[in-house]
Amino acid sequence: MAINTDSTFPALNTTEAEEIVTELGRALDSHAEWTDKFRTMLVCRSKPKPTDLRDDSHKRTVFGKWYIAQANPNIRDHPGFAAVGENSERMHALARELAGCVRDGTDIKPAQYRAFVKSDDKFRKSLRKLLSEAWDFLRYTDPLTGVMTRTAMQKRLDEEQERVRRVAQLCCIGIMDLDHFKNVNDTYGHQAGDKVLETIASYVKQHLRRYDQVFRYGGEEFLILLPNTTTANAKRVLDRIRRNIKRQGIKVSKRKSIHVSASFGVSELAPEGPPEDSIELADQALYEAKRAGRNRVRVWQPEAA
Repeated sequence: MAINTDSTFPALNTTEAEEIVTELGRALDSHAEWTDKFRTMLVCRSKPKPTDLRDDSHKRTVFGKWYIAQANPNIRDHPGFAAVGENSERMHALARELAGCVRDGTDIKPAQYRAFVKSDDKFRKSLRKLLSEAWDFLRYTDPLTGVMTRTAMQKRLDEEQERVRRVAQLCCIGIMDLDHFKNVNDTYGHQAGDKVLETIASYVKQHLRRYDQVFRYGGEEFLILLPNTTTANAKRVLDRIRRNIKRQGIKVSKRKSIHVSASFGVSELAPEGPPEDSIELADQALYEAKRAGRNRVRVWQPEAA
């Protein structure tokens, strides 16, 4: 099964994603109900509904009213949402022609009906694509931090390794680990620890390039994928993030804000061999960063191995 790791939904939390899944499911159901009644009208040659004959018929169905005025803003911001509306309008224009034939007592040409069925299928597919992406967001997004999970990470690493092989394009892996994170949990409690993880993950995600990605690797450890990037550039990017993490005050209670730091290890994604080998090299560089005093970035060097 394909995993969509390049979601074009805006930054969501799991509650918002669940709301989107529910809304899109209802939208599909309401359209299916309209289609069933409309086709029954065509087969039985019963009187068409007045709304199906109007020039703005696409706005008059339950789905149309939802689309125009009630859809979740997070769905509206998705580029595929406009395509759904265009497909709906086109499909209803063809439905209007069929309803007009029934009203006037004229024959429906096979080509007319086939065009309607094809347009309806295109509309449903565009709506299901949005729903599938929202489901993928829920399946492959860490509910606490909002970044992708290790399951999604594996496929993304395989894709990037194939690109490295095919076009000789460099790609770097960064491993980020929060320093002394156990002390945060022990001192302020696990809710405070969750707040730190959520805040740092959100910051990293928002301050990477559009095509970079961050994954929760485990506990307080995150993997950052930096396509088309040399190790020198990766070090500059992660150094900037490291400095800004240290500056952030994270509010863990009404009266208490704390500062945390992070250490980073960097390696290139090798064109051959399992990606786990490249992750291991980044992990070794991370260990060097920790051993050197933490709150720093280290790049794996073959001569240091």
